[in-house]
Amino acid sequence: MRIPPEPITHRVLYDGIQALNYSLAKELVGKSPAHGLAYLNQEREETKALRMGSLIHCAVLQPELLNEKFVTAPECDRRTKDGKATYEAFQSSLKPGMTVVTAEESAECHIIASAAKAAFERAEVTFEMTEFMFTTDHCGVQLKCAIDGVGTDGYLYDLKTTEDASPAGILKSIRAYRYNLQAYFYRLCFETAFERRVLGFRFLFVEKAPPYATAWVEIGPELMSYACSDFEKALQAYRECTTLGEWPAYGDAVQVIDIKGPSTSTAITFA
Repeated sequence: MRIPPEPITHRVLYDGIQALNYSLAKELVGKSPAHGLAYLNQEREETKALRMGSLIHCAVLQPELLNEKFVTAPECDRRTKDGKATYEAFQSSLKPGMTVVTAEESAECHIIASAAKAAFERAEVTFEMTEFMFTTDHCGVQLKCAIDGVGTDGYLYDLKTTEDASPAGILKSIRAYRYNLQAYFYRLCFETAFERRVLGFRFLFVEKAPPYATAWVEIGPELMSYACSDFEKALQAYRECTTLGEWPAYGDAVQVIDIKGPSTSTAITFA
């Protein structure tokens, strides 16, 4: 009987664990192992999009931690003496690990978060766990994932913000970001780690502009069959890359690309 893994409580610890996750798998099959290695080695810079996404997730999934993790900067003219003093006093009051957002960012994020929370309430979704991070072993490869929510209804959930939550817009996002791979990856990790079947994986998409519309999504069987294939390719590529210490790019062979476009996955060749 498999021993369930202990939850990872801090994102910094999670990020420091060397393992295959969805983001790396997406690079391995969508581009190349060389791009995957670049992803692993890049410094995680705080961007406005990342900052706002984190705030929205916290407001929806961990509201009790919101004031510990995020703080709104005072609106002041830092070019003036008084404004500079006000901002310096604000900075000195910050606790380690807090993320600073502007008043405009905070207001926008809370509107989007309110739309998401209302959608969860209408659907009567409640959670056993949120922002649930852990590692597990699959076929001798260490995997890690961070699940937004484990529902009491037997589903796993992920919250996405988007420009377009229409069916066409969501399909475009699924193809662009391989959300089908994420759904497959997270479900496999959870069921492998805890030896517990789930009913499925559901996304809640929330638009980032008025009317802040929401859409519930389950990905269909055809797209999920591609995800299964992509996962196996990513698993094999990661195993070979870490074993051989080689992270090849596209190679020197001529690729034939026609009107139907390239194949769904990048061919990976090791020396």
